[in-house]
Amino acid sequence: MDKPSLRALLFVALVGSTFLGAAACTDRGGASRTDAGGGVSDTGSSPEIDSAIVRTDSGPAPGTCVDAARWIYIVDQSSTLLSFQPDTRTLTVLGSVSCPAGGAMPFSMAVDRNARAWVLHTDRRIYQVDLTGGLGCTATSFVPGQLGYEAFGMGFVSDAASSTETLYIAGGAMASIGLGMARLGTIDTGTLTVADIGAVGGSPELTGTGAGELWGFFPDSTPPSVRQINRATAATIATYDVSAIDSLGFGGASAWAFAFWGGRYYIFYQGLLDTSTNIWSFTPSTGALVEVMHGIGRSIVGAGVSTCAPVELI
Repeated sequence: MDKPSLRALLFVALVGSTFLGAAACTDRGGASRTDAGGGVSDTGSSPEIDSAIVRTDSGPAPGTCVDAARWIYIVDQSSTLLSFQPDTRTLTVLGSVSCPAGGAMPFSMAVDRNARAWVLHTDRRIYQVDLTGGLGCTATSFVPGQLGYEAFGMGFVSDAASSTETLYIAGGAMASIGLGMARLGTIDTGTLTVADIGAVGGSPELTGTGAGELWGFFPDSTPPSVRQINRATAATIATYDVSAIDSLGFGGASAWAFAFWGGRYYIFYQGLLDTSTNIWSFTPSTGALVEVMHGIGRSIVGAGVSTCAPVELI
């Protein structure tokens, strides 16, 4: 079953639980919504360009990064891979990815500093895709289900402000998606073994920064939230209410993904009543929550950005 279908079924139960008093997260961000409006095609930029966004090379050790590793990449339920350039709000279709996954679909994605996508599929295995050209996909030796991690969000985080990084994951059993039972762990990119850190709750997608910060988007919390997460303990450092992204007003999603770029966090969200994914940006420093693209015509199930992405905007 692909990610949107699987998560839609699980969120039927989740939406109902909202009315049964599911535990609420703390709103510390005061996020607000500003509508940019207008639909977009798969290529080209939206009519609304944020003139305040100026690309900088403020990420760590720029010399260690290839250019292709500086952008956000997203994948849809049909295995089409796209790049997203937040400074111009440009979506570009890169092509269809054909992984030896036997019909399994993408579930989540992370991107490393070598512009290599790590894509978890619904067969619980991880495949690697070369983003520098050709989109060649190869299977890894990752063993599914280690320590109970079958389905999970994932993201690379710099080890402090350095050129080394760690792959973090958050999830658990496939059947537990949307039930608030996720745990935080890591994958050793050399041995592909999982280490457990602790309970993180929700069913988050993860993203990391070149400044060594780990963040998660929790579509199944009440209200939906963006959180900064302690990498060592899985504890929540800060929580921001982003419930305005949901057209229903009480939660429920069929597909979601999450990525950092230039001081802002990009939420790729398709609610139960949405026909395709909408893209939102969230800025923790100001609480601004902005819909930057509406109805992109695809169901996005994974997003990845490397720690080469800029950490500040001027």
